Amino acid sequence: MRHSFWTMMDYERLNKDERIISAVQYLAGKFGENNFKIKDHWDGDLNSIGLADNEEKYLVYISTYGEKDFCVSLENSKTSDDFPYEPTGNFDNLGIDGLEIVFAQHLRLKITDTQQKP
Repeated sequence: MRHSFWTMMDYERLNKDERIISAVQYLAGKFGENNFKIKDHWDGDLNSIGLADNEEKYLVYISTYGEKDFCVSLENSKTSDDFPYEPTGNFDNLGIDGLEIVFAQHLRLKITDTQQKP
């Protein structure tokens, strides 16, 4: 069964490695879970996930690397019918802070940080 995307974050349905789930929860806490969606073309891969902006113009593909790092591939919406997205950049060995920055910049998001107190 293929899960294409969910508009609301349903962490119990996510069949992913705990680090991927934690990263998605972290990003949802920073940017609000209604400001991006899961676009999981890789549901069989427990160590990766795709997250897209709500208009699906931009995709951030996140995979775990080593014990604490992430690899990130950035893609923009399709320019041809061959592939739904076009590669635009790759980052290796990112910690959660680097992931947050790359994610926010690519999806054009502003930090709402629902976890932080004023």
